[in-house]
Amino acid sequence: MAIPLGEQFTPGHPVVKRTALGQKFVGAVVNVERRDRTRRGDDGVVKVLTRGDGKPRQELVVTCLAMPGTDAPAGIGDDQGIPEPGDTVRLILKGKSFADWIQAEKELGRQLQVGDTVKQRTTSAQMYDANGDIKGGLITTQEALDAVPRTATVGVYGELKLEPGTDEWVDKAEAAYRAANATVLAGASATQQDDEEPW
Repeated sequence: MAIPLGEQFTPGHPVVKRTALGQKFVGAVVNVERRDRTRRGDDGVVKVLTRGDGKPRQELVVTCLAMPGTDAPAGIGDDQGIPEPGDTVRLILKGKSFADWIQAEKELGRQLQVGDTVKQRTTSAQMYDANGDIKGGLITTQEALDAVPRTATVGVYGELKLEPGTDEWVDKAEAAYRAANATVLAGASATQQDDEEPW
């Protein structure tokens, strides 16, 4: 069967969903990537979201191995479930969560390492307008969160901590890191060899 170019999409790892207050995520950090936040407009064009000063809004994508104690769901689209220990997931942090991560890194007292443990427990939520600016007060009960219209943009936040990893999970995270990088390096080598071929 023919594969049309330019239309295929390979989904990434499931994303941790913060959908309710009291949810917990515990993960062994595999990788961290900072990227510009984007949104697909009604016209189908993907645009970079900017702050008031014109600079791009940023988000942090933390690839992790889910650890025991996680009860927050993860998924892509409507396909969601509680990840099993060892499942690879992505924790996407923006706005307040991104700021909480920066503070947690400072409190860790050293440079972040593969296998360090990230812990997050949701305790509050905040509504935002179409521009990503705060709308209304802080939501601190599940009842109030349930009352927010489904059309509204809501961020669910909470305590975020970074701790040194345990030997077992450091080993697992390092293996996942090496496997992911081996795939990237293999692809880069293949591209380089292709580029070197005479035409």
